[in-house]
Amino acid sequence: MHTVGDAADESAHERGPVRPYLDDLPLELWDSDATTEARPGSRRRSWWRAVLPVALAVVLVGVLVAVLPSLDEHNVGSGSAQEAPDAVPSLASIGDNRLLRNGTVLADVHCDLPALGSAPERLQRFYTAELRCLERAWKPVLAEAGVEFAGVDVSITDDPTTACGALPPADEATGLYCAQDATIYLPRQRTLEAFGLTEQAHLATLAHEYGHHIQHLSGILADANGQLSRYPAGSAADRELGRRVELQANCFAGVFLASAAGRGSISEELGDAAVDDFRNWVDSETHGASATQRTWAARGFRHGDVGHCNTWHAPSEDVA
Repeated sequence: MHTVGDAADESAHERGPVRPYLDDLPLELWDSDATTEARPGSRRRSWWRAVLPVALAVVLVGVLVAVLPSLDEHNVGSGSAQEAPDAVPSLASIGDNRLLRNGTVLADVHCDLPALGSAPERLQRFYTAELRCLERAWKPVLAEAGVEFAGVDVSITDDPTTACGALPPADEATGLYCAQDATIYLPRQRTLEAFGLTEQAHLATLAHEYGHHIQHLSGILADANGQLSRYPAGSAADRELGRRVELQANCFAGVFLASAAGRGSISEELGDAAVDDFRNWVDSETHGASATQRTWAARGFRHGDVGHCNTWHAPSEDVA
């Protein structure tokens, strides 16, 4: 069982300005292939309840083949004994995913990234170039694990319309990954306000969001989705599951940066800075403490092995 202790003793760096964390697609909607029905009071991030119109919510449930986990309220409290509200069920089976085997090392990649700029066309070119580099790094290990590859787009459109509903307010999140339309949304105005032209921040952010795409392709998100009906929305167990998802995406980002650092446009120094940038993400019950967020990114970067990103086999204290 892997833990993050081997990254905990790394030297501390001065923290930069704390930025809004990236709020991703709620777990209930991560897996478009799920066939379970919606459960009353299913977990949504708070912004989701506020911004998603009731009519659209109904449409989504129908169009997405009822992707929300089911929990028949008439069965609650009857039949078999119920688990304690905050009891975390075994998540080891999620960690048994073939992609998470030790020795799963990404291909070394040479990333040729254009100069980062604030103009829409320059920001889009930068993200698109990094996206192509991410694809080259991840494709071989996905194929080896028997995972069918599918691409993803990145959109920098401000106030976009997504298949996953409206974006949260800018002060709550910078962007999101939507599996329903295979798009990473990083609205230009938000990202520039949050990151400026700090190259490592943009690198780390897109690599993290692409990590969610890898989780989706490999079935990790589907497996996590299947766990949600086991405990109440907003409970400690519910939030811990979300942190395991998010911290694994950080670790996946670190693994990618390890495969690219020292080659092409991503120098060793830039790779180190991108990993360290995760300390600037705010403390969050859904994403983990800032130090923990960086620790998992550093773990992936240090080992360069997807098998060391198994948050599902880590003790609770290492995903807090």
